[in-house]
Amino acid sequence: MQHKRAFTLIELLVVIAIIAILAAILFPVFAQAREAARKTSCLSNIKQIGTGMMMYAQDYDETFPGIKFGNTAGTEGWPWTVWPGSVDWTGVFTVAVQPYIKNKQILQCPSGTDNDRWSGQQGTSYCYNEYMYNSYQGWTTLSQLGNAPGGPSSVSVISECWSSGIYNDWETAGPATYAGNKQDGLNRIRYGTWNPWMPNHSGTNIGYADGHAKFIPKDRIVSMRMPSNWSDNRQRPIVYPGATEP
Repeated sequence: MQHKRAFTLIELLVVIAIIAILAAILFPVFAQAREAARKTSCLSNIKQIGTGMMMYAQDYDETFPGIKFGNTAGTEGWPWTVWPGSVDWTGVFTVAVQPYIKNKQILQCPSGTDNDRWSGQQGTSYCYNEYMYNSYQGWTTLSQLGNAPGGPSSVSVISECWSSGIYNDWETAGPATYAGNKQDGLNRIRYGTWNPWMPNHSGTNIGYADGHAKFIPKDRIVSMRMPSNWSDNRQRPIVYPGATEP
């Protein structure tokens, strides 16, 4: 009879070491591939939301959903008092687009967690540009956006973010990016997750006023308005419709 030779302890340790090395090499690759798929899915979500916004505008005199919000005389009130079914700031666009997208799941980026979303598990991963959200800003209609220096295709409408369902241009609590100046006007876009400042896929998916959507790497997110005390009217992505790209 022939006896089969068993692994020695050293040989077994070598095999285990090889498996560990392969796992260390492959697991990050798998994680990157999974995140790339989630980023693509998130971009698709924003594209569908943007399409819903465009369909809404076509049905309502070429006007994006918005309100004149506030608690002073002459204002319409707050989102939750104007839009039925809205529980907080997000309702102006999430409630408005539902008849067109008929899917609440696409309001959540697959890269995010309950902690990343405004309003938690039932919340949203995306925000609406306050220049359209607040009708007082004068950029709610397609004709007004047509007067933007770069045209509608340059103006962001929907973005990944972590905030109250609105992103804007005058926040002053963003990360230091220009010579220690912390007034980064795009901070809510940078806060794709609360910590760190950008989504897991190292950038932000943006939907624009002409209906297209694209991914912007974090290193290309630039605002020169607040650091320059508003004298340098450039930013990327364009939040304030009167701005231009750097």
